[in-house]
Formats: sequence, C-alpha cells, structure tokens
Amino acid sequence: MKVIGLICEYNPLHNGHIHHFNQIKGKSNADIIIVSMSSSLTQRGDLAILDKFTRTKLALKMGVDLVIECPSILAMNEAYIFAQAHVNNLNKLGVSEIWIGSEQNNPQIYESYVRLVSSSEFNKSVKNSIAKGLSPKQAYNQAFIDNNVKPLLPNDLLGMFYFQAIKKINPNILLKTIQRTNDFSSNEFNPSLIQSASAIRQNLNRSDKYVPEYVLPYLKDALDINKVVPFLRYNIANCSDLNNLIEANEGIENRLPSIPDSSFNDIVDFLSTRRYSEGKIRRLLMDVLFNLTKDDLKECLQDQNFVRVLGFTNKGKQLLNMYKKKIKIYTNIKDNINKTLDTELKISRILDIIYNTNMFVHEQKGPIK
Repeated sequence: MKVIGLICEYNPLHNGHIHHFNQIKGKSNADIIIVSMSSSLTQRGDLAILDKFTRTKLALKMGVDLVIECPSILAMNEAYIFAQAHVNNLNKLGVSEIWIGSEQNNPQIYESYVRLVSSSEFNKSVKNSIAKGLSPKQAYNQAFIDNNVKPLLPNDLLGMFYFQAIKKINPNILLKTIQRTNDFSSNEFNPSLIQSASAIRQNLNRSDKYVPEYVLPYLKDALDINKVVPFLRYNIANCSDLNNLIEANEGIENRLPSIPDSSFNDIVDFLSTRRYSEGKIRRLLMDVLFNLTKDDLKECLQDQNFVRVLGFTNKGKQLLNMYKKKIKIYTNIKDNINKTLDTELKISRILDIIYNTNMFVHEQKGPIK
C-alpha cells in the first residue's frame, strides 16, 4: 500500500490546490493521501480565515484520505521548524513520498543547496548581512549571491528546508515536486483562474471564480483579523514579560506598547522594518494575542511523539488502525494531555471569545468524516 503526504494550509482551499492535488493523485499512484495541515495559525503569521475543522471538511471533499494537524506553535514558526514539524508529522504515519509545489520543479536541486547552507562560508555571509540590517530572508538571498548561486524562489526555498528535514528524520522518504502555476505570495489577481491564497484572502468578494463551488458558502464566515486588535492592545498592556514571546528579540518587543489604535495591517506596517519582515511581525503579534512564549516552544518541541487527527475517510481510518498500537493517536483532545495540545486548546478558547465560534467544543469531539 503506497501512502504519500502533502503539506498544506488551505487558507482557503482554492483552484490551485485542486490542480496540485489532482496532478499528484495522477502521478503518484498513491493508495492513501495524507495531508499535514497547519492548525489555526499559519507560517507567515496569519490567522487562518477558516477554522481548521472547516478546512478539514473541505480537504476531505477534495479527495484527501486523512488530515492530521501540525500544531499552531510549530506551524507558525521559522521555515526550518515549520518544515521539520510537518515532515515529522507525516513520517509517523509511514509516508514513502512527500509532494510539494515548486517553481523549478526539480527536486534534485535541493541537495546542493542544503550542502551550501550548511557550510561555514554561507553562515558567515548570513550573519554579516544580518549585522548590516538585512532580514533573515534577505540575508539568505544575499548569501546565495555571495556564493555565486542563484537564490531560490519562495516555494523552492521552503522545499530546501523540507529536504533538509527529510534527511534528518527519515532519508528513505522521497521528496517529489509539482510545477507551480502562479506566484503564491502575490496579493494581486492575474488573468488565470488559479490565484494565490494571498490574493483570494485580500479579495474575498471576488473569489467565486478562484475557489471550488463547495468552498464559497464558508467564505462568508471568514474571520476578520481586525477583530483581534483590542485583544492585542489589552495583552500588550497587561504583559509583564514581552521579551519572552517567541519572536521577540533584539528589542523589537519594546515597540509593542506604542502600536497605533488602528487596523491590524496598519499595526504590522508600524512595526515592520528592513530588518524585521512583515511575516516576523505578524508572528510576533500572534505570540502576543495567544501568549506564546519561548518556554512554550521549547517544551512543545520536546514532545511530538503523537498524531492529532482532524478528519478521515474509510481508507484513512484503515491506516490509523494500522498505527494505533505504534504511536499515540488523538482523535479528540482535552486539557492536560501535553503542552502542545494544551496550547491548541488555549488558542481555540481565545478564538471562541473573539469570534463567538465553537472551536473548543469541536476540539473535544471526534474527527470530521
């Protein structure tokens, strides 16, 4: 039985994801397709506009067999932590291949890039660029240039981190690529029927051509990020240890008490600098909102010997039955299981307060089928 894995956020599920999935399904000849899906928070510091249970339901509708959760505190993190968390998640359920979208569509390139970024010359170049005020992402690109290598585009840069994680966790897993059809980070629509999730989130009232018909009814309940602003301001005023937040370093946290009483994006613009990217600032604000600390992250990284199931089909259930005696599998959660799952419950409780949702109750129910 061939089991493969995908890594996703589906924020929201759109035509590009459908294309990606159908291509992989046809080329992989997989018997079971597992998705490791980021939970309520995404890698670039966004609050997912649809809750994870809705996104699970839509993934199953698309044809996925099993959806497992990548915890928020790991999914909303630097690329190497994000990649390791997802790869570790899929490895626990025996995937033989992980498929990703790629600009160059050539998985052979990753090995040479991993060798380069592991070298002392490369890391020295990164440190020098950061010391000059560049952001880590800019410093990485400059280090590639300094070493006479073409910088990787965003998905292939993430692909390099997936490759690195696979070599560390299970070198027997093959990393496979599918050609990307658009710029995943663009906020602008293009003439295609396949748009980036960023563009769709920015233009929800124009999304009907760019998402499957079964997704459209859920977009009317998309979470408005501006509703978190009063809670952010309260938490900043009430927090006695801002420098222990995960993304707090080099004094950026000292600017938090001065944020304007404005929109969320205005706050991001206010805090962003050449050195601190928009993604880092968004992650810092999510740290504030949910009180996610360096101590929390350290503890969560030490306890990942489990799988949290969000939804499955009959085939997915059969796979879980094969592994239930080998690893801890949680189909619903309650308080005091471990730090990672306690953090998920805390995030759901807070989202319930802000948006009057029912996520905490869903956490304690069985998975989506």
